Amino acid sequence: MAFTRRKRKEFTGHKVVDVELLVGRVLEKYKLADEMQFQSLSERFKEVVGDLIFPHVKPVEIKKGILSLKVDNSTWKSELFLQKKAIIDKCNLMLGSPVIQGIRFI
Repeated sequence: MAFTRRKRKEFTGHKVVDVELLVGRVLEKYKLADEMQFQSLSERFKEVVGDLIFPHVKPVEIKKGILSLKVDNSTWKSELFLQKKAIIDKCNLMLGSPVIQGIRFI
């Protein structure tokens, strides 16, 4: 029995798309962008709030641009509320884009 070789169709698509754009689409589609940004922020959160505050606050999640922070008690919650804008600015600077639009304290 003789095998016949099929001719492969080359698929290049309709247009060339940048890999960065494709990765962005995949991250968006599977809702991975928030998780990746959260991981990055969590690993460096001490740089955002400093040595004194870091033991009393823990990042929980980023959902729809809102960073949720778990705080030890109401005293720290009040202190962090006063620093809310600075924390948002530092987080966005660290992430390289305006990802965080608000903070929710829990």
